[in-house]
Amino acid sequence: MTKLQPSQALRSPARQRGLTLVEFMISIVLGMIMVAALATLIADQSNNRAEVERNGRLIENGRYSVRMMVDDLQMAGYWGELSNTPAYAGAALPDPCELAASNIKDAMGIHVQAYDWPAASAAAGYNATGTAPTLSCIGNVKPGTDVIVVRHADPDASALQTGGITDMNKVAAAAGSVMLQTGMIAATQGFDYMMVAASSTANTNTTNFTLVKKDLTTRATLRKTVVRIYYVSSCSVEVAGSCVGADNGNPIPTLKMAELSTAGGAPAWTKVSLAEGIENLQVTFGVDSDNDGAPNGLDVAPGSVALASWPDVMSAKLTLLVRSNEASPGYSDAKTYAMGTVDSAGTDGTVVAASDRYRRHVFVQSVRFVNPSGRRTS
Repeated sequence: MTKLQPSQALRSPARQRGLTLVEFMISIVLGMIMVAALATLIADQSNNRAEVERNGRLIENGRYSVRMMVDDLQMAGYWGELSNTPAYAGAALPDPCELAASNIKDAMGIHVQAYDWPAASAAAGYNATGTAPTLSCIGNVKPGTDVIVVRHADPDASALQTGGITDMNKVAAAAGSVMLQTGMIAATQGFDYMMVAASSTANTNTTNFTLVKKDLTTRATLRKTVVRIYYVSSCSVEVAGSCVGADNGNPIPTLKMAELSTAGGAPAWTKVSLAEGIENLQVTFGVDSDNDGAPNGLDVAPGSVALASWPDVMSAKLTLLVRSNEASPGYSDAKTYAMGTVDSAGTDGTVVAASDRYRRHVFVQSVRFVNPSGRRTS
């Protein structure tokens, strides 16, 4: 019998070393597929996050705008201790941009007023007729939107006081501010009110503001007069007072506010941008026709409120159309947005989006003018 040689008995089977070309190419393709899938996932997550941020800013801008205007409108017609607002005797609506204290005083009887700003061209629900009012303190108003004016006294008088008592030195530091003082006439013990621009000299203010409290000794409270105009501008950051070429060539409609302020110790107007992306603002009013402090009938557009009826306006309904500041890739907005009554004809206005890539949302809020309505129900 022949014996196997040791080399033959311990011989191991042949083993593969390395990869074949086919296996190598398959591994590369699989790796590329995984990398592509991962890149797509990251890109989608980034786009989704950007879209969430755009929508978040849209919602926040709309919420903030509504809150700002509602808080201010709720104070409309507040004139300190005055129980009866003086009647307005003008033959036309007062100029909201007035700076003279005497003329602002005359307009106290109209706590709120508004304008239907004519559209540049006829569109559904918009009044393209008429001439835009001349308001020198605002500019670049977006055609087809409304302008709202609010008047009241500042409820917080602490900045003008020391220890709860009016400090004429602090009043002098606010030189140019139009001040309202309500109180007693020491000599006659009759109630009165006055509105004067603060002087930079404490002694002059002492001479100008003479009303006192019930004790007939302590000087009556002074309050700053607040006049604010809310409007939609066609752009956010103006270029030399114009919206042409503004916002890097892509104008962003913006809610702005012009506020009675001071400059160089004299009354002046200051314009402030409140929120970008506010594309449209419409307001309707509830008018009290039987003097019980509650609106009667349907809400009406500003152009439908007669001059004699402005003191009877007891409520407002705000409608804001807000768009995103940035376009959303792959999105097209062709929706129609209802904006309520938008002109003096009582037409229900609509806004049809231009099939662009901006997302939009409508905000609606009603507000009661608690001061004028409260005086009628008390």
